[in-house]
Amino acid sequence: MRSSYPRCVVRWLTVGLALSALLGCGDDGAAPSDAGADGGVADAGADAGPPPDPRPAEAPLVQWVDPFVGTGGLGFGVGSTFPGPQRPFGMVRPGPDTTAPDGAPGFNHCAGYWYEDALIRGFSQTRAHGMGIPEYGAVGIMPAVGMDASKTSHEGYRSAFSHDTEEASPGYYAVTLDDPGVRVELTATDRVAYHRYTYPDGADATVVIDAGYFMADMEITDGAVTVDPDAREIFGFSTFEGGYSGRFGGMPVYFVARFSRDLAAHGVWKAGTLFEGETERTGADSGAWARFDATGDPVVEVRIGISFVDVEHARMNLDAEGGASFDEARAATEAAWEELLGRVEIEGRDERDFRIFYTALYHVLLMPTLAMDVDGMYRGLDQEVHAADGFRYYTDFSLWDTFRTQHPLLVLLYPEYQTDMLKSLMAMARDGGYVPRWPLGIGYTGGMVGDSADIVFADSWVKGVQGFDLREAYDALLVTANGPTPDGAAYRGRGRGIVDYLNEGYVPIETTGGSASTTLEYAYDDWALATLADALGETADAEAFRARAGNWQNLWDAESQFLLGRYADGSFPTDVDPFVWQDYYAEGSAWQYLWYAPHDLEGLAERMGGRDAFLDRLEMFFEQSAGRPYMPFAPGTWYWHGNEPDLHASWIFAALDDWDRTAEWVRWVLGRHYGDGPDGLPGNDDAGTMSAWYVFSSLGLFSIAGTDYYLLGSPLFTRAVVHLDGGDLTIEAPDASERALYVREATLDEEPLSRPRVPHAALAGATLRFEMGE
Repeated sequence: MRSSYPRCVVRWLTVGLALSALLGCGDDGAAPSDAGADGGVADAGADAGPPPDPRPAEAPLVQWVDPFVGTGGLGFGVGSTFPGPQRPFGMVRPGPDTTAPDGAPGFNHCAGYWYEDALIRGFSQTRAHGMGIPEYGAVGIMPAVGMDASKTSHEGYRSAFSHDTEEASPGYYAVTLDDPGVRVELTATDRVAYHRYTYPDGADATVVIDAGYFMADMEITDGAVTVDPDAREIFGFSTFEGGYSGRFGGMPVYFVARFSRDLAAHGVWKAGTLFEGETERTGADSGAWARFDATGDPVVEVRIGISFVDVEHARMNLDAEGGASFDEARAATEAAWEELLGRVEIEGRDERDFRIFYTALYHVLLMPTLAMDVDGMYRGLDQEVHAADGFRYYTDFSLWDTFRTQHPLLVLLYPEYQTDMLKSLMAMARDGGYVPRWPLGIGYTGGMVGDSADIVFADSWVKGVQGFDLREAYDALLVTANGPTPDGAAYRGRGRGIVDYLNEGYVPIETTGGSASTTLEYAYDDWALATLADALGETADAEAFRARAGNWQNLWDAESQFLLGRYADGSFPTDVDPFVWQDYYAEGSAWQYLWYAPHDLEGLAERMGGRDAFLDRLEMFFEQSAGRPYMPFAPGTWYWHGNEPDLHASWIFAALDDWDRTAEWVRWVLGRHYGDGPDGLPGNDDAGTMSAWYVFSSLGLFSIAGTDYYLLGSPLFTRAVVHLDGGDLTIEAPDASERALYVREATLDEEPLSRPRVPHAALAGATLRFEMGE
């Protein structure tokens, strides 16, 4: 998910599209069985011998998680993940921010860290996971040896490092800085970052805290630091503005850093000038340092509590969560991860698959972000302070991305968290006036298109996650669905296009960029609202929204056979290049949006000449993708798994009862687009969206968001036990292997399934068995 692109991205886009067009637009396409080493579904051949015997992924499950997966990649293949520790959905995310000697381009440093870099520029306490633009990165801290004016900026205190000295696992990160030779260890609770520094013998042990610290492409607009040597504390705040946070005036992060030892000396700085022994400075260019007597004891620990409310709440959080030892905090965080990862236990033939699976599940559980302090207070989207009554308040909802896979996976595996997230969205509507599209921190950003919360609520409700006030939620969703928001409102709702959409049934090209994508999203959103209206007995509303859900058809151009943008006079563009990102699409092309009526695939098939013609065209789409050289740094000109619009495409075959071709193409995607190295994601993870797709698909399940059933595919694992609230779901596929990917028969509790789908309500306590063959 990307809203705006820096120049480096434009260069990647230009080069990538040119190469993709050159290599990927021919008429011939290889089937997945021809892809072989290029990530296809082909096996090693008829003489390869039997597959390895299956084995369980043994506990502790955290051993299979590699936080470095997705920290690398090039261009549009950058995963934007980070290796630092956090609790599941935690507020604080301490970790290293890296750079090359000549800088850190924003596009591959959105989470602060890029695996190809050789320098650590500092350790910040906050970041987002998998975003396509940099955000957060507040409150920089760095161990140093000695203090001078050069160390008032990251250019002066940054250090080289080697991956050979790095360690990362859920709840723990460590690295040795080449200069000053300090071993850095990190762990975290929900709201407190734990740092442990081991200095060289006899070193002048110094810790620098930089209120003006920023990630690439970010700006610090305000800040302050205060040193309290008697309390062993440095506290203050930092306000940053990024591509999204700048839309609502900036995001403040308040902090209190408490040291394990008395300060031997201290000082502050302002605009690069040191003030030895002084205790306060304000402004975006301020910071502080503390020195320690490391004679006989080289270890200095610092614990940093943060809050989005004020310094007093940051201290409250620190008092509540900062009292354990470093090792105790690490053990507690690892236990929290073990419990949530343990909701799924798998058995398979390849330990590499275990690493990819549990790392993906780990990534699913990083965002949204806990934004509530220990006393239940939070700063809402009106930027006032409120109390969360009976739920945990979250922010940072990348809804245009996450509604498709991540939230449906939370509904299935972690419904208690999903319930609190729904209540958080409702609280945002109460506080700020509108259910948001992409809330970050304490503000509306209006990022991307559509009204995706509609689908998140509908998907939750039809699958039994109903611990919220449906009437309140529905009434709040209607506000943006049925008209524009007032001029000057903090959130533009469905935006300028909603009036035309209501009057004409589509958003015209002249009205706004991304008009076709916006129309398609609104139609899907309206289908979800019809579901909620039915649940409330609002028959007239349901009929009206169901009719509006058919508005995707207003973009069907019979001449080009694509879903296109449309002008206000009703005409279609004549200069259509289906491989180019036209202005009327949001992050995609005509080919990638061709399949975007997830709620009405039968209707889409009818438009394309019927089921068989539709599926044959869809197969050609994938064959063209498989037959081209894989260039993960560029956006695909055919199927593009690195972004959201066509993520459901390989599952369309199963939705229309063609089980074999979903098996072929889902396995192809799993093999080509996921790995266990730093480049192991197909692109920005988008708050867990790409990772959730892997979790679902490797289990042989997929949900078209908003439906009350799961499509069935080709399980990658020979056995999985999914611990659900109502009883365990056991998935058995004893013959599943790289070659045996086709489902010959499937049963649910020994009853044969006539279609590749199973109701959500039937899963708890059930056994789903697949008989697999070549």
